Amino acid sequence: MTKILFVCHGNICRSPAAEFIFKDMLRRAGRLGEFQVDSAATSAEELGNPVYPPMRRVLSEHGIDCAGKTARIMRRSDYETYDLLIGMDEENLWNMRRMFHGDPDGKLHNMLEYAGRPHDAVADPWYTRDFERTWDDVEEACRGLLEALTGTVLLDFSRCADIEDLYQEMREKMAWESWYGENLDALYDILTGLEHRGRRFALTMPGEDAPHEVRLYAQRIRDVFADAGAELVEP
Repeated sequence: MTKILFVCHGNICRSPAAEFIFKDMLRRAGRLGEFQVDSAATSAEELGNPVYPPMRRVLSEHGIDCAGKTARIMRRSDYETYDLLIGMDEENLWNMRRMFHGDPDGKLHNMLEYAGRPHDAVADPWYTRDFERTWDDVEEACRGLLEALTGTVLLDFSRCADIEDLYQEMREKMAWESWYGENLDALYDILTGLEHRGRRFALTMPGEDAPHEVRLYAQRIRDVFADAGAELVEP
């Protein structure tokens, strides 16, 4: 089992968001039972407090429940317990290195390195008041972490309003080149020979309230993935 600890200053905004977003992604990828995921603070300022209400609302709007989570402080023993300890910014990492007397096993990482921005900090909504921006940073990094650890790319068609949206979701999440076509034949070619992100794919299909043509086309996309021999995961 891989054990991951997300860390921020108070453990009421960024690190619990990472904990519950990543747990949700693991569930959708069918890998939740293979991981232990938690979050902690580098300070005792918010010890015992729940997730900050505006952050909790943003998570809820995206269908993620963080009920019961309360802030806890990082312990020296966490370095031995967890395989990865992921800080939201350089200050978090500095505090972690100080507590652990360095990083002898290379377990400490910056959250946004998994989004290709290793020197950036996850936006702190305590100061910016922009909780959606924090969601965007954390969600992008969690996707990168999921792919790094499992090879899985999540494709969420549930909010797609038209066929163009379906292709935009694949183009963005699978990192298509700009010249890749947007039709089923092109999709087959991408999956069978052209460069793209992902070894496994978890597709969340449109709901019953989606337009009929979108639901039908999403199923045709799923059929192409299967015909191309892509590994599909049931969310």
